[in-house]
Amino acid sequence: TNPTNMKSAVFVALLALAAAAPRPDSSLESAELVHDERAQEGASYSTNVEIDNGISIAESGDDDGVQGTYQFTAPNGEIVVLTLVANAGGAQFESPSGHLPVAPLPVQAIHPIPQHALEAIALAAQQRSAGVEWNQQGFVLDK
Repeated sequence: TNPTNMKSAVFVALLALAAAAPRPDSSLESAELVHDERAQEGASYSTNVEIDNGISIAESGDDDGVQGTYQFTAPNGEIVVLTLVANAGGAQFESPSGHLPVAPLPVQAIHPIPQHALEAIALAAQQRSAGVEWNQQGFVLDK
């Protein structure tokens, strides 16, 4: 594992939270820290922070990875919750509150594959199994 990459992922998540946080106008008072608990021992750490404007961060990490939950209030008043799990396998963000984009469902083909295309695919598979190779332009490579 590379703790620097994981710390970078955490930093980006915190930066996104800071950028998305509501900006107080001159008529509002500044936010106050309600809870701040942090601990670190070697590569292991934990952070629990809560601010009275609805921002909260609960995060912990060690040599194996980082996991955390981040919550804030969007400008439209919705509560946004993000979770992060980052380890040697990569980083995965989820949003229990449904604020991350979701890929669309696969589209079913409305037409069958034409017979000539199926024949060309079968011919290519037969040639490939016979040892024929092609370059990126589609020309047969001489052996």
